[in-house]
Amino acid sequence: MCPMPGDDVTPSLIQAPLPSRHSGPGYVANPKAPDFEPGEPLRGAAARWLNLVPAEHRHDSREAAADALETLREHMRSAPDRPLGALWVAHRHLEDPEPAVRIAALVLASEALWWLGRFEDARLAAQAAADADPASAQARWRLAVALYRQGRFEEAGERLDDLLKLAGRFAPAWALRGQVRIWLDPGNPGAGRADFAAAAELPSGSGTWVVPYRMGGAEFKATVDAQVRIHDAETGGSSGQPVDAALLPDKSRVERGVDPDSRWHLEGPSPSGGDSDSQFGPLGGDFAAGARSRAPFGDRFVLYQRNIENLCRDKAALREEIRKSVAELFDAALESRAAIAIKGAPEQHAEGANVPGDEDR
Repeated sequence: MCPMPGDDVTPSLIQAPLPSRHSGPGYVANPKAPDFEPGEPLRGAAARWLNLVPAEHRHDSREAAADALETLREHMRSAPDRPLGALWVAHRHLEDPEPAVRIAALVLASEALWWLGRFEDARLAAQAAADADPASAQARWRLAVALYRQGRFEEAGERLDDLLKLAGRFAPAWALRGQVRIWLDPGNPGAGRADFAAAAELPSGSGTWVVPYRMGGAEFKATVDAQVRIHDAETGGSSGQPVDAALLPDKSRVERGVDPDSRWHLEGPSPSGGDSDSQFGPLGGDFAAGARSRAPFGDRFVLYQRNIENLCRDKAALREEIRKSVAELFDAALESRAAIAIKGAPEQHAEGANVPGDEDR
């Protein structure tokens, strides 16, 4: 894992590459948030979170309650680049005398922990915030995003149902619920279609979210095979292995940390003799492997149809996205480390959206 900009991560904290998506900046506090006291499980977890933060990220300045929410908002915006600093700021506000500040701190902690790959801790923080303030759309969004990243799709869908009752104009929640419905019924080409359409029709989703174009399985595989032949002809190389097509990543792998939105997967013998999967990966796939003309025997190439389709509004865009995914996959397999010139569809993912605000209600 590469250190994040602005975070001098100590070697003991460098465990895996970063997640490729995030829940985004922003927080709108509820000034009438109910008072609450964190229970023992949360106190124990908070102590564990503090141990993640190196000394250079611990600053002792403390704001008055009137300024604390703005401080938390600022750190929410910078959390993707500086999650350790954000986690420290969140931690020291968990015992603030103002309930609204404590809830906002839990939301910020969930954001920071998500970026650090601590998805269960991110869920725990968001759950505590949602339990303390059921009217907090921000807490429910963070909870849904954490559950989705853990592969707990039914629970994520339930939380999104709740969220959309509070913030029905929040387009990313509709889009993410569409993705959840696909996971719950991957063989149904119409799964999630109404949710994607709702996201695309909202002003905040205009030009961002698409209603995915669906292709039959046989046509998708034929298109992949054609792009493999074109890639081999253009590069003078060969994979030596067929490229499989699957609807989605295996759910058990998502539960172990693989991004549920991965477009492709490459697995094969690793130096240690095991599977060369990684917990997180680059935006497109979940393994990045330099320059060979032929992939080693035993590699398995997989493209995930639904996740590729989810980015594409029409057949032309889908063909281009398949072309891009094939190029990325072979670049990883052949270790060419070549720049991928194929633009493909915009990488828009619901998990990358801002938390909902007042305008989304």
